[in-house]
Amino acid sequence: MNLHRKNFCLLLVAATLTVLFCTSVFAQGTAELAVAGPAAAATAAPAIPDAPAPTADQAAGPASQYPTGSTGGDWRVGISIYGWFPGLHGTVGALGHNASIHVPFSDVFHTLKGIIPIAVEADKGRFVMPVDFLWMKLGVDNGIPINDFGQTSINTRLTQSILTPKVGYRLLDGEHLKFDALGGIRYWYLGLSNTLEPSGLGNSRSVNWVDGLGGGRFILPFGEKAAMTVAGDAGAGQANLDYQVVGLLNFNVTPKFGMAMGWRYLDVDYKPTTNQFVYDTVTSGAVAGFSFNFGGKPPVPPTASCSASPRQVFPGDQVTVTATPEGLNPKLNTVYTWSGDSVTGNGTTASVNTAAQNPGTYTVRGTLKEGKPGKEGERPWQVADCSASYNVKEFEPPTVSCSAAPTDLKPGDSSTVTVQGVSPQNRPLTYSYQASGGTISGSGTAATYSSTGASAGPVQITCGVSDDKGHSATTTTGVNIQAPPPPPPPSVPSPELVARLSLHSIWFATAQPTDLHPEGGLVESQQATLTSLATDFKSYLQLKPDGRLTLTGHTDPRGTPEYNQKLSERRVARAKAFLVERGVPEANIDTQAVGEEHQFSKDEVKNLIETNPDLTEEQRKKVLRQLNTIVLAQNRRVDVRLNGTNQESALHYPFNTADSATLLDLKKLAQRPDQCMPQCLAIGLAVISLVF
Repeated sequence: MNLHRKNFCLLLVAATLTVLFCTSVFAQGTAELAVAGPAAAATAAPAIPDAPAPTADQAAGPASQYPTGSTGGDWRVGISIYGWFPGLHGTVGALGHNASIHVPFSDVFHTLKGIIPIAVEADKGRFVMPVDFLWMKLGVDNGIPINDFGQTSINTRLTQSILTPKVGYRLLDGEHLKFDALGGIRYWYLGLSNTLEPSGLGNSRSVNWVDGLGGGRFILPFGEKAAMTVAGDAGAGQANLDYQVVGLLNFNVTPKFGMAMGWRYLDVDYKPTTNQFVYDTVTSGAVAGFSFNFGGKPPVPPTASCSASPRQVFPGDQVTVTATPEGLNPKLNTVYTWSGDSVTGNGTTASVNTAAQNPGTYTVRGTLKEGKPGKEGERPWQVADCSASYNVKEFEPPTVSCSAAPTDLKPGDSSTVTVQGVSPQNRPLTYSYQASGGTISGSGTAATYSSTGASAGPVQITCGVSDDKGHSATTTTGVNIQAPPPPPPPSVPSPELVARLSLHSIWFATAQPTDLHPEGGLVESQQATLTSLATDFKSYLQLKPDGRLTLTGHTDPRGTPEYNQKLSERRVARAKAFLVERGVPEANIDTQAVGEEHQFSKDEVKNLIETNPDLTEEQRKKVLRQLNTIVLAQNRRVDVRLNGTNQESALHYPFNTADSATLLDLKKLAQRPDQCMPQCLAIGLAVISLVF
């Protein structure tokens, strides 16, 4: 047992020395400035031995975890009362009567007769001074005699006092990891009374000694309120070996009050050569307690002053309000918020739009908050307010009058509109015009009205004037449009001609036409469809000149919405250009591009396949096996609609064309279109089967 403990101690000392040498490099850097804010988890840390005391700024408000050593010269003190509920194992004895005792954790309340634990830590700058005191009284009734043969048990009464003062220095003070190097002594006082059973022979002895110690403490903050502490020390003196390991989880309830829980392991081997007193034990168990923290200098809150420029404005002028902060912590993030009528801004300056403000005095308020990103202003001392006022003066809008000559017009005639605007403050004016029918053009004090396109009857003309401050005024004048002679009755296309129009959707391969070649993208079968449409529609226009076609472009959902929108625009533009090249008037073609909107669903495409009259039942089954590919191809199209009728393009996919494989994005068939009649469908389906 002693050999294992000594090996463990050597490993602990070696690890501690390694950390001391490694972290000394970090200690050479400049310590980070402390952050003012609510108490971090360190505030609760002194609830057990070797936990750090809080800093002044931790006791005041939100801060970086455990910034000991960051704030300089103020003392910070934490006092904690904790409970230790240990098991005890080992050998104790006096005057040659030794007993092996074994008290598990489950018997702690039976054997523990009394305990007084208290921990105090005082820190200043990077220096830390933890002190731990423990008084404990135990009664063990089942000790096993080691060298008293014929005795069945030993009743042991043990009283011990342990005082452990240390001093240390914070070598590493990072945001996510901190390390303190510690050194000190551990003073022991032990009073032992053994009674042999069944003889009743008793013996007692007390002893005290001092051991020198060295160790370290790691602190891992978990946010603002929680942290984990792992500490250890080892040494010797009058004892052969003396070491302990402590692991704690600390939590801040308030800036002044915290709590913690964890585990403490203490091993001591005290065996003087006289063998008059033996204390070779391991004491380990759960610890939990509360801490009370005080001291330190409260942080100085920031201040701010606000100013408005200019302070006297007309409505529409812009006012700039500037906040000037003082006393900010450069290590913290600072955010600004502004409030007031028509105020915008989120930095040190804000703008006020006075266009909608009535004359009077207005106040803008600014609020400054500092702290960690996302946690600014969590405490009152991290907030500063300021305000500034400005005055909006009365500002008169312009006036306007206008007239038209002549006022009686035949359809297509023009009239001159004259306007006169006046600004009481002689501000520069701009003029605008609107008409309820026809068109009007002009930007100065005169404009020309054209009755083209206006309905017969009175037309109202609105004249407007505005100044550079956003104020405006309007007035109206009017003209009268004479009724034109009735037009001859329009020619009506025969139902036969309307029915003869062959409307079919136009299909495209993936990404066609491209941005580099917008003139391409139409395969031969789709060119033939458009050629037939152009011939029939030109005949239709001879009887109904106002007839119009609407081309609507679609894409499949692959690609970004922006890319698909432009691709659908190129498709309708290509189809329109093809019709115009074959004599269809451009003015009779409307286009719209909807990108990847209005997608055919799988069920809709399946229904189109099942109702396609050009497919046999066997072919339909083969196509349905590649439904995902067909759904994409079905959405790469341009639909055609004859305006004013219920005529819309047929949506059945051209499986029986020579270039259907190209449209489906399969390997292009090496066959001339004039050689591919009904067998093209079978070949296209065969290619689908081979590819997929």
